[in-house]
Amino acid sequence: MADITEQDPTAARDGSGGAPARKLRLFHFDIKTLGNYGDTLLFEAVRQVFNGFGDGRYFEVTDARPLRDPVGPALVRHINEHADAVVVGGGGLFLRDTNANSRSGWQWNISLNLLRQIEKPLIIFGVGNNRFIDQEDFAPPFVEHLNLVMEKSVFFGLRNTGSVETIRPYLEPSSRDRVEFQPCPTTLSSYLFPDLWRPELPDERRLALQMIVGKRQERAGFSADAIYTDVLEVARRLKGDGWTLESVPHARADLGFAERAAAAGLVDSEVRLFNDPDGLYKGVEHFAGLPFILGTRGHAQMVPFGMGSIPLSLLVHHKTGYFARDIGHPELTVDPRQDGFVDRLHAAVNEAAEHRVALRAELAEARAGFFAQTLDNLASIYQRITGTTVVPSHTPYPPLARGLAARAFLQGVHRDTADGRVRSLTADLAAAREQVPSGLDGPSWLRRRAREAVAAGDLATARTLWRALDAVVDDGTGRAPRPRWDSGALRLVPAPLLEAARDLRRR
Repeated sequence: MADITEQDPTAARDGSGGAPARKLRLFHFDIKTLGNYGDTLLFEAVRQVFNGFGDGRYFEVTDARPLRDPVGPALVRHINEHADAVVVGGGGLFLRDTNANSRSGWQWNISLNLLRQIEKPLIIFGVGNNRFIDQEDFAPPFVEHLNLVMEKSVFFGLRNTGSVETIRPYLEPSSRDRVEFQPCPTTLSSYLFPDLWRPELPDERRLALQMIVGKRQERAGFSADAIYTDVLEVARRLKGDGWTLESVPHARADLGFAERAAAAGLVDSEVRLFNDPDGLYKGVEHFAGLPFILGTRGHAQMVPFGMGSIPLSLLVHHKTGYFARDIGHPELTVDPRQDGFVDRLHAAVNEAAEHRVALRAELAEARAGFFAQTLDNLASIYQRITGTTVVPSHTPYPPLARGLAARAFLQGVHRDTADGRVRSLTADLAAAREQVPSGLDGPSWLRRRAREAVAAGDLATARTLWRALDAVVDDGTGRAPRPRWDSGALRLVPAPLLEAARDLRRR
């Protein structure tokens, strides 16, 4: 393993010294979003991990598409013609009900047939088994799809040892040893953004709070209300102990707890990390100066850990326990189902503060191990594809390049959002077109159905039917003038608003 024993933000570790055979062009199946800070940072961190390896001599991420979108034949042809390898992930992609689809059984939305047609090696990088506690098992064709992914992979790296252990049983026995450990790139943030990292922090009792207990956890027997109530009681005790508390919601779903904490007067400030157009590095900058955080999201552990914060968490998902074990401190995760939860959580926070110097040093050593493991993995990936052995090294983006990457990221978010709207509209039009009975005049039938929908007060359906004329009538002939409720400025008014206005006028 690469020898990295301490943080050296200024060192650009040397590579092999010779020019590699070639720079590999990587196609990345990613998720660009501003709605969940962990994912906001994650996929850009993956890109910077690969692009910075060997001072940029060995890999370049040249293209990307959202992994939750259906993969079509044209994209597979594009990959085969223009890429040398395909990176999938990271993230908790092994989950059946986020982006539920019958093509794969997990979040990557590619059919078995098209997966077989990809001619380039796959790199599964920092992916996690995200099944919730007591959640039902994966549905078909997950096992067949997973084994085909493994067959086509040159590297199959999962982000915690718990995922390694729990995914192996789904694989053919001959492939199980090929599952490797690849830490989530967000845990390497102090190495990716060294100018933002702080080697020392003031000795202060300051704790950030992030909480979400969702429906899937409640189905497993967790009570959001009970857990939030207990955590707020711990917060009251900590305030009495002299702690400063702040709220750091990672996504909109975290606001339920955040608002309760604010209403109770228990938080001194709030830093919202989601839906910020300039927020790609907002979290890592904030966590660089934060001593402690308590959360329930996996990335509320991993991102702060990556910048030196001490991450405490609740065991409301397997992954929080997996991560705490991997960093050598399972005691930092507290199970709310066990008796005496309030007392145990209060004690865990104060004990972490009491041992903060030693704990921070131990976590830095764990982070260095994660970074060394990642560099060794990248060297192995390059060697497996090209046959060329290289010395593991990495050069982080300088601030200017990182700023340009943030601009490119934001443009990618806008592009993917616009593409998603086009795909949604195309699907609506195709569905409407299929409604035209055979033997009937399509345009006339659609116009009649649109008028019927208007008469029934259903403008949303009427708009979909009217726009389906674009799919049915290719040359624009036979199309009536656009109706008043779908022309001019009114086209921008949401259908429910127009429907409400119509109802009001009738009354």
